[in-house]
Amino acid sequence: MTFDAHAYHVKNSLLSNYAASPNILNTTMWQHTNTGLEVVDPSNELPLKIFIVGRISTFRLKSGPAGNHMKNGFGSLDKAKYQFHMSRPADAELASDYNVAIANLETLQHQVATTTDIRNMVITDVTGKMIRFVRNVFTLRENAVPDSPHGQAAKNAVQMDEETKNWPIPDEFATEMDAIKYTFRADHLPVFYEGNPIMAVDVNDILNGAIVEVQFTMRHWRIQAYDSFQATPQKITVLRLGPYHHKSDYKRANPNDSPDEPQAKKVHLNATASTSKA
Repeated sequence: MTFDAHAYHVKNSLLSNYAASPNILNTTMWQHTNTGLEVVDPSNELPLKIFIVGRISTFRLKSGPAGNHMKNGFGSLDKAKYQFHMSRPADAELASDYNVAIANLETLQHQVATTTDIRNMVITDVTGKMIRFVRNVFTLRENAVPDSPHGQAAKNAVQMDEETKNWPIPDEFATEMDAIKYTFRADHLPVFYEGNPIMAVDVNDILNGAIVEVQFTMRHWRIQAYDSFQATPQKITVLRLGPYHHKSDYKRANPNDSPDEPQAKKVHLNATASTSKA
């Protein structure tokens, strides 16, 4: 189905959680968390899922199975993060919405910032302002999986989940994956196209240059002498593919379908990667 930018604008422009809505600043509030602040819905005091539409830039696009982790780089694999940047789309109406959204998000930042040094979420670039989205690739398990066949065979032992067991980590990080998978689990980045969840190995390719809607939460931390903000993606819907992507016919079932998501299949673009076995 062809994406209709005008219809999208008309449908969403007045929704209170649309980042470009004139109502968003009146229907949000900041609330304390254990470590900082987050934007919540005043009606229920739960984290508000804001949404925005824009074009995903190739700039520091690191949304594959290893996220932004680098070989011989800083930090361990369990600290890896998915990262992508959204830029202003070319369509006039969506570009106008995007500019308003940026202004609204900057206003939300200034509501709680205590310094003039505001970092990490709204990024100024030579092409204009971008939004940086980040999310952990791996999350700490509540209960560790035994790291031996004997332990895993014990009665009531925690078992390795299928997503982590078959996580398509690149070969160069396989040893690191084997070291963390018993205490951390892989957290699939929820990217969808035409109702189909995208396989982890294909996310980077399908996001590149695409027009997408991102639902995200917004948090703040005061770090030494500056204010740090983070937009954490909760769901990414590809509205229009970038110019170089072609969907193949290979699909597989999604092992982590949630009850409120469609029972869809993952779209697989022609790509290969290794898996880490339990």
